[in-house]
Amino acid sequence: MTSVFPYCAGTVLLLLVFLFLRVLSLAPYSKLILPKLVKIITQIDMPIEDYWSSLFTWNMFTNVRSSILYELQKSVRLGHRAPNPSVVTLDGTSHPHLLNFCRGNRPLVLNFGSWSCPVFRAKTQEFLNIVHQFKDVVDFLTIYIEEAHPSNGWAFENNVVIPSHETLEQRCQAARFMLSSVKFDCPVVVDTMEDEANKAYGGLPIRLYIIKNQKVVFAGAMGPTFYVPKEVEQWLKEYRAEFIRTGRHRA
Repeated sequence: MTSVFPYCAGTVLLLLVFLFLRVLSLAPYSKLILPKLVKIITQIDMPIEDYWSSLFTWNMFTNVRSSILYELQKSVRLGHRAPNPSVVTLDGTSHPHLLNFCRGNRPLVLNFGSWSCPVFRAKTQEFLNIVHQFKDVVDFLTIYIEEAHPSNGWAFENNVVIPSHETLEQRCQAARFMLSSVKFDCPVVVDTMEDEANKAYGGLPIRLYIIKNQKVVFAGAMGPTFYVPKEVEQWLKEYRAEFIRTGRHRA
């Protein structure tokens, strides 16, 4: 259970940081300094005109605050049994539990994100290359969560136009829109409107995990900065090497 004091203290500190950076953004040469900071945080090249007008606004503040709250609330723990929230199939008719996608002792890679996140989109092909490389010994599941940059919230210019999900059907539509742009070679489900998976795993804005034998064996840190598919790839390479050496894997 999240303590009220750390969250309130963190909110106040975050607000002060935002106020400072908002003032900084008005200073001369800020457009030379802040884009470097944005690149460090996002790990991708983004045109300054796409995000400049939204920097350190109230919408950005509330979005970042939500991510921090999910981080404080998450129940997932490395080395412990993985949380088992309900998720929803893309047609909205079935509500399987997340661990239902585990098959025997095969690892299950969890990929949390939404299509309005430029970093998620930019790294999708890298993730899918990993799926293609390891799908013979590993399973993958993408969980579509609330939008990182909804068109009616912390929106970017020249971004895909997807508003915040008010209904489960809208969330399913957003996930289907993603699949109309890129073919995923792994199952895709959506989070419930109660954000069960997001709360359990702190998935906002994007995040990666690996589960094996229903325990968390890899826990990526909060994205976008620490959304690093290569770390998952390295873990899977070591797993495959051990599998080949011992021959203990059973599909």
